[in-house]
Amino acid sequence: MALVKYFHSELPNAPVLSGTAGSRIAVLDACLVSGWGLLTATAASVTAGVCTLTFATTHSFEPLSVALIAGAGPAAVNGEQRITATSTNTISFGVSGVADGAVSGTITAKLAPAGWVKLAGTNKAAYKSGNPSASQCWARIDDSAARYARLRAFETMSDVDTGVGPTPTDAQISGGLYIATSSSSDTVARKWIVVADDKRVWLLVARHHSYPNDYEASFFGDFLSLKAGDAYNFAVVAETADQSTSGNVGTGAPTQIDATTGIYIVRSYPQVGGSILASLRKPGMSLQSGSPSLPLGPNPINNGIEVCPTLLFEQTGTAANRRGELPGLFGIPHSLGAAYDSKTLVGGVAGLPGHSLVFVRYQSSAAGNGYRYAMDLGPWE
Repeated sequence: MALVKYFHSELPNAPVLSGTAGSRIAVLDACLVSGWGLLTATAASVTAGVCTLTFATTHSFEPLSVALIAGAGPAAVNGEQRITATSTNTISFGVSGVADGAVSGTITAKLAPAGWVKLAGTNKAAYKSGNPSASQCWARIDDSAARYARLRAFETMSDVDTGVGPTPTDAQISGGLYIATSSSSDTVARKWIVVADDKRVWLLVARHHSYPNDYEASFFGDFLSLKAGDAYNFAVVAETADQSTSGNVGTGAPTQIDATTGIYIVRSYPQVGGSILASLRKPGMSLQSGSPSLPLGPNPINNGIEVCPTLLFEQTGTAANRRGELPGLFGIPHSLGAAYDSKTLVGGVAGLPGHSLVFVRYQSSAAGNGYRYAMDLGPWE
């Protein structure tokens, strides 16, 4: 079971996203392919099932980050580890079967990438899951423009410019979908969040200079399919036009109760044909996520924050049949007022044992308007 990785632009040494060509690829490379923040520990020890690494300098981790550990003598210390605590120059994580005491080896740690592989070009990249059980479809990013990137899926690719089965096709959206990342063509940094595992990716961007804490969400990767043996359970979700200068940040498909634009699946469930239009629905929501017109949360009946899954349907309207679910993003059927602002972490979620949620603001207005959605830090499968 792959760990869900949570990255954001306020982690030390994070790549910078701006209104310049290539900056989206730099972020995705760091989060999906390479990781960042490699350090060598100056000391390591285990006490009561908790391993603590000490570094000579500050690090790039925070609680719930996933570290990739290598070089330790006890094998149980190595590999991907969910960070449970940090200080200025230490990180801690749980281990099992390791005796108390010092840990041997030349031990390194970095933020673990999500496990994707890449085809590269000039301000272009294509990403595919490194997990052999994934669909093996590709997500191509054309990052040649300043304020936005273009997103399109392909069933197969031989290089970054050559692929079979474009999704969406040019007849559907010429050139592909849009991921807006900056309201101006400049080097001013924009905040971003990536939540990903080795099969799917959510990219959230606070693109507008006037609303630096409001995030638009886009998606590419495998969805959880209802069809047994589904070989084409790959979807892309983003804008259908350049919205980089629009003040309505985050009002695209992922936050809506019934979204019918900017959502495409590479093939229909019979596994034939090509790109098809899809829709997203959130059962339990009567308005868009966190709308101030909804009852103020938490729910007074159980004092809980309710969450609504993002279900994926083939086609739209009454002809639509549910194909599966996009894991990772939950809608909120309450207004949350000024509470749970962007990057607020909540653990111990009722109905989601072992999960943690990151709340995210959108809708480009005051912090107290209540508009929120929630990102699930997994597990997703």
